[in-house]
Amino acid sequence: MSIANVFTTKYVSVEHLALDSGSTTKEGFVADISLAAVPVNIQPSAPEVIALNNGAFGKAYTIFTTNSGILETDRLTTVSGTDNKKYIVKGKQNFDYGLAQHIEYYVEEIQ
Repeated sequence: MSIANVFTTKYVSVEHLALDSGSTTKEGFVADISLAAVPVNIQPSAPEVIALNNGAFGKAYTIFTTNSGILETDRLTTVSGTDNKKYIVKGKQNFDYGLAQHIEYYVEEIQ
């Protein structure tokens, strides 16, 4: 078990952008079945992270996980608990060294 998984507090489902069937220009979100319950830890972003990602105070969060299948522009929805909040992934940073290897995703709440 990874050390990052010890601190997970929620699970999110992941949806990727894809072309709508029958359209060459319109895109929509499509659920990724393999990423239906990704364990994550969601924390409010620090002010400097909010500024670097052009985020809005109170809507910007950092998500910690060991799952690398999440991409920028993906939509995440919390599936644990009762809030069912939605987020758009705006950035990603890998920390692939040391004892606590993990990935940080910078997201903005959209709902």
